[in-house]
Amino acid sequence: MTRYFDFEAIAAQYGDRVAIISGKQKVTYRELAKCAYKKSQKYHWTCPYIVLKGRQEIDFVEDFLAIHYTKRTPIIVNEFMMKHLDKVLKKIKGKWQYIEEQKKQKDQTVENNLLFLGLTSGTTGIPKVYCRNWVSWRAGFVLCNRNFKMTSCEGVATPSPMTTSLGMHTLMLSLYLGKTMYFMNEKSLSPNNQKTAIFTVPAFLEQKFGSVIWKNVKSLVLCGGLLNKNLLSKIQQQDSGTSVFEMYGSSETSLISWQELNKDKKANCVGKLFDQVQFKCNHSSLIEVGSPYLFSGYLGCEEEKTVVTSDIGELKEGEVFVYSRQSEVINHCGNKIFPGEIEKSLLHFAEDAVTFGVQDKKSGERIIALVVCKLKYAELEHGVEQYLESFKRPQEYIYVSKIPLAPNQKISRLWLAQKYERGEFDEV
Repeated sequence: MTRYFDFEAIAAQYGDRVAIISGKQKVTYRELAKCAYKKSQKYHWTCPYIVLKGRQEIDFVEDFLAIHYTKRTPIIVNEFMMKHLDKVLKKIKGKWQYIEEQKKQKDQTVENNLLFLGLTSGTTGIPKVYCRNWVSWRAGFVLCNRNFKMTSCEGVATPSPMTTSLGMHTLMLSLYLGKTMYFMNEKSLSPNNQKTAIFTVPAFLEQKFGSVIWKNVKSLVLCGGLLNKNLLSKIQQQDSGTSVFEMYGSSETSLISWQELNKDKKANCVGKLFDQVQFKCNHSSLIEVGSPYLFSGYLGCEEEKTVVTSDIGELKEGEVFVYSRQSEVINHCGNKIFPGEIEKSLLHFAEDAVTFGVQDKKSGERIIALVVCKLKYAELEHGVEQYLESFKRPQEYIYVSKIPLAPNQKISRLWLAQKYERGEFDEV
């Protein structure tokens, strides 16, 4: 196996426990190790990096482990990025190959401590390739097990794709803890027969809320996007005994902060720091952290001791507050406006809402609001006047049945702005 990541030891520890269930298929830890080893003998790779398409299938996990058995590093990509890899992976040109590809060249195997290479969403341009090592994630798995009350959970699940950091983190967490990982389908977000911990993006849960079997959700961990008060209220009304948590972090930082949400949620608060996370003070307003959970840097770049995120926020009285993504701050008539502030007011009247800025010659950026709302346009506009100063009010409201999500299942305001500029939304 790759240095430090030893699935053989995990398989020996958990043996005949069920490792993964996908539809009608299931595989134990022992069987998973055996199948992965067989596959490693079938392939004859010569490059140190192997491109693997991420998917919620047992076959994907077997391929992922098979690559490690041959002391190589998986590069996990989605279907779309398969067409752009020459550009994305130019820093390792000649050192990567597709999983089914055969190359007649000298073996270039180089042992390292990497678990996989992943791609950022690429909303603002060419995706960055980030390097994730096993040791940094493993250090945080013990905290997840304790903080999110996973000892009483039999299964683990996430609807997030395996091409996302959240998807892979959940899979590896489940395997490390000896749980049963459930690969989800579109009909249900939770298994119907086990106490499960679910890790999901709030926006995706909002849209699939009716497919959750709440009595089987022991722990719900929400991460990767804004958690609004309306969604939290809906969850708490289920009266299912589900422990609800919020986790804040990123592909680069992994764990930053967390909180249990038994009652209400403070505006913009994402909880207290995980153990051993240091919140750094800098000259910008961007959140910067150091911790044992950081990634190994971007491909071709040196590993950093701290990571500066793209989030504007602060540490206040022991709690982390996140106000906006730097790239999503709306510049309207010389005013810097946080979208979350507008959305908080809109949620007094709308079931769901998201705001973003689009280029405008007169004002710099116009404020656009997508809303899921039953009120008429004039009623909504009048209601918002009670909460927002005139320069913070949206200039345009677009009524939708649900907020569109980016391919990574998150709300991306930049992606929505691009859709707007292409004329894919109609103003009410």
